[in-house]
Amino acid sequence: MPTPVAVPAAGTAATSPTDGQPVAGQARAGQALAGEAFTGQPLGGQSLTGPAAGRSLRPVPRPAPLPVPRPARGADAACPADARGAWLRFAPVQPLFRARAAQRLAVLAYHGVTDPRSFGAQLDRLRRLATPVSLAAVQQAVAERRPLPARSVLVTFDDADRSVLTHALPALHERGIPAAAFVISELIGTEKPFWWHEADFLARHGGRARSLDCGHPSQLLRRLKAMPDPDRRRSLQELRVSADRRPPGQDQLTPADLLALREGGVAIGNHTQGHPCLGRCDDATVRAEITGAHEALTRWLGEPPTAFAYPDGGHDPRAETVLQELGYRLGFLSDHRLGPRLPNHPLQISRLQVDSTTSTRRFDTILSGLEPAYRRWRGQAA
Repeated sequence: MPTPVAVPAAGTAATSPTDGQPVAGQARAGQALAGEAFTGQPLGGQSLTGPAAGRSLRPVPRPAPLPVPRPARGADAACPADARGAWLRFAPVQPLFRARAAQRLAVLAYHGVTDPRSFGAQLDRLRRLATPVSLAAVQQAVAERRPLPARSVLVTFDDADRSVLTHALPALHERGIPAAAFVISELIGTEKPFWWHEADFLARHGGRARSLDCGHPSQLLRRLKAMPDPDRRRSLQELRVSADRRPPGQDQLTPADLLALREGGVAIGNHTQGHPCLGRCDDATVRAEITGAHEALTRWLGEPPTAFAYPDGGHDPRAETVLQELGYRLGFLSDHRLGPRLPNHPLQISRLQVDSTTSTRRFDTILSGLEPAYRRWRGQAA
């Protein structure tokens, strides 16, 4: 039986799903909910009761509904994201969000799979309670102007590290769930780390760059992303020259791996050559990043990709123009929103940010759209 958990303060900063850590007892919570639907009601006709239910000596014909906990203040303000999702799941508005989500398209945006067991449980939940669809099905719906089925969910992966091949593909194939992976072309067939991992490693091993003001390494990525792209590249090179150590290599996917993914039901899409922030690039760089990756993927796959995911999830109108010229049919954001079952703007399709470690309860509130709406409300309130 679910139990109330500590809840976050109204002023707690929103945490990205990829940064959230599981709370204590998360595995038990996921197991207890393994047989529940999105209705939030336990199986077997049981009712949720408060802790005082067993102390009354008088018969109670109908137990009182579980009170919805309100955000705490003070010491409880630093509650993890998964704990927030736990109490949101029992909010009175959750059934309304679930009903609305049934008529929306949920596109899940993962960044690799670090917890295969939890990821498998999430897929089981999707297979039981949703309608997994493929990238081709979304393209067909757009082409024919025909809405997708109710509760449609598309699983996607950005950056596509090797865990997509080693962990995600077997789990997806076992359950017959299609997916899409958006890859960074200049990393394919190499041992280069993602540039943000490299920058973090270099800064923690003595790396310095004039434009970074030698601030705390935890703020490094935010500052690099805020720079014009030439300054980001120059700062990254300065970090390489000044650091005491070189970062370890990272095994990346190979062209053969891309073919294996596609054969297993994971469509391959374009995620640019080097994953810059397109909004910080000049026009020529935007075009080169998209077309360079497009040409490489066409060569490896034997056919041109038709789907694109914007690096860092933000739409760029110049990029959309290039995509239209190249014949792309779909473009994906990472705005943490549900979209219509028939996308209004095929090159601006919303996605929900989720992680393989996300707890079952929070996974439900993300799929319903309640957790994303709550995060937007808190951002506006702040």
